[in-house]
Amino acid sequence: MLSGNTLSTYENIAYAEYAEELKLLSEQISNRFSDLNNMEDCFSLFATPTKYNVQNAPIPLQMELIEIQENSLLKSKFEDVELCDFYKTYLEEDNFPQLRKFARRLICAFSSTYKCEQFFLLMKVNKSTHRTRLSDDNLDNSLRLCISRINPNIDGLVPQIQAQVSH
Repeated sequence: MLSGNTLSTYENIAYAEYAEELKLLSEQISNRFSDLNNMEDCFSLFATPTKYNVQNAPIPLQMELIEIQENSLLKSKFEDVELCDFYKTYLEEDNFPQLRKFARRLICAFSSTYKCEQFFLLMKVNKSTHRTRLSDDNLDNSLRLCISRINPNIDGLVPQIQAQVSH
């Protein structure tokens, strides 16, 4: 249990060095994430196009935002479906070219990070301590199955299985 002034116990430690390192680390973090702070309005527009203040939007997007906000069908679809599906399915390229372009930029910036995280999680699960004998080729095939969007037709494949006959 600590009591009183415990710093006097550690007099030989150079606290100034640690303070300088922490200051540098803080500056680096601020620099790296300053872009995210600048993009706060973009994220807000992307996440809530039906409620976003049109006057704060970039000029090329303003007319398309007005159309969305005045269209009750689009507003209800926005509430019912996932965000990416809304932009992909309900905002037609012909009617909303600028807004779709804007959404694609944001989606592309973050979807690849999400997919990488998913992939490494799947790899970790598939190559766990219980499956250490899994070869690289088998791991590759297993990961392809995990990340594929194709759903196999098991009922159609099972009747096609041919029995191995002995020679």
